[in-house]
Amino acid sequence: MTNCPPPYRPFRGAAPPHFVDRADFEEIGAAGIVATSLAACGAGPVDPRFHRLVVSAPALGKTALARAVGREVAGRLGWVVVFHRCRAKERALQDVATEALAGMQRLWSRPSERPGAGPFPAAVAAATPWPRPRPGHPAGRGLMPVQQLRRLLPAGRNAPWTDLREFFALAGSFAQHMSRGLMVVLDDADRLGGAEVDCTGHLARSLSRDGLPVAFWLTGGPQLGRRFARAGHVSGSVWPTNLGPFDDSEGREALVVPAADRGVEFDEEALDLLCLAGCGLPLQVQRLGLAAWSASTRRPGKVSLADAEQALKLVVPETVARAS
Repeated sequence: MTNCPPPYRPFRGAAPPHFVDRADFEEIGAAGIVATSLAACGAGPVDPRFHRLVVSAPALGKTALARAVGREVAGRLGWVVVFHRCRAKERALQDVATEALAGMQRLWSRPSERPGAGPFPAAVAAATPWPRPRPGHPAGRGLMPVQQLRRLLPAGRNAPWTDLREFFALAGSFAQHMSRGLMVVLDDADRLGGAEVDCTGHLARSLSRDGLPVAFWLTGGPQLGRRFARAGHVSGSVWPTNLGPFDDSEGREALVVPAADRGVEFDEEALDLLCLAGCGLPLQVQRLGLAAWSASTRRPGKVSLADAEQALKLVVPETVARAS
């Protein structure tokens, strides 16, 4: 239809070029989740939405939402953001600790913008309360804070809980003195074992109690929400968020805005049909948008009703068959 590539990303977990920020499904009139999460990170652990548990049925945009929040927190607040896609029954916190250390080295080892300051100002190193080294962790006298963290990084696939807790506490303490923070996103956290999920909840509560800027985001299906609901001792520290389907205006925005950026418009009838067929599912809306974009060849710069009908035949043929 045009020389530019289509503006839709019909793949599970892909971040579309235009993200439609939604409010919590159960909070009528609330601001978008991306905006409230950014504000919560700016406020710190005193905000009840600092840690989030995002649950929904499949294909409702949990991963895209988590990536959008991570981009905002990293870009606007300068935080280190670790995005970890969970695997079945893994020890995720060990890998997350390694990724967090790498991110801190990458972002915070650069020279300070202040004239004459080194990679880490001496005041930061002096103010950070580094503890005495444990057995097996040699003292790092004279080392910079991130190098100290590397020595304290838990080793092995079965690192003790106390080691992980100490590492994240030190990372949070260093981030706090840098006026920054650390965000950990555990995507598809329902794949983890119950013990790992409980440890994450305990860790979030413990770090928040100490006022450390280490935010945890967990996404998963409804079973993850039920697991946290049963664990009452940690559920109070993580804000539950139920992600629902698009409403009509959000579906229209997801189709119209990225196309308008490329000089393409939708006929009103075509837009109505695509939104109805999308059923409020972000992934389905992206698929229909791509199919309609590809089908529109007779009228460059315009998606017609005929194009939308052709998209339905390609994406949801069973729906078209039932309608006929």
